[in-house]
Amino acid sequence: MKVLEHRRHSRRDPGGTHLNREGVALARRIGRTLAPFDRVVTSPKPRAVETAVALGCAVDGVTDELASLPDEIDQWVDGADSFAAFALAGRRRPEVRRFMERQAELWQEELTRIPEGGRLLLVSHGGLIELGTLGALPLPAAGFGPALGLVEGVRLYWDGRFVGGEVVRVSPGVASATTDRTRAATSPGVPSARTGRSSPRSR
Repeated sequence: MKVLEHRRHSRRDPGGTHLNREGVALARRIGRTLAPFDRVVTSPKPRAVETAVALGCAVDGVTDELASLPDEIDQWVDGADSFAAFALAGRRRPEVRRFMERQAELWQEELTRIPEGGRLLLVSHGGLIELGTLGALPLPAAGFGPALGLVEGVRLYWDGRFVGGEVVRVSPGVASATTDRTRAATSPGVPSARTGRSSPRSR
């Protein structure tokens, strides 16, 4: 069996390209709890690459297909705040369903590049992860709850096909400890390291 872990990037300042100090600290804190990965692939966007590095990983590759939701998909999931809401969009719109399935195929392709018993880490963006998870595990994933917050993700199990999975949340204690440690280094008016839920403007 192989394991795929797919995480959303960490915190950046509003409109920023790179992680801010709190985002780096949050990812580092979470990275200390993770087992090693055999392969790490990210979105090409700096915040995704920097999250993987802050988690303690070397990045083996980037792929544009993890970069963002196409506009023709984003318009149908704008405002989706849960896995169930993303699932509903997939049932209503064939193009959203095709995107779900293509993401699941991409994840399978990456799984072929690790050994049996290996672990794969993907780092990308909110919305994209929820949709791909629904492509991989349609019925279970619809019950995974709220949309993903910062550095949250999913852990999926592969045995010739996706056979199970779970959502991976960041505990409030981890986020608050990071905020306390980095508050002095944060400029006035910059948001704290709360695990904000996915939105079209913050993915």
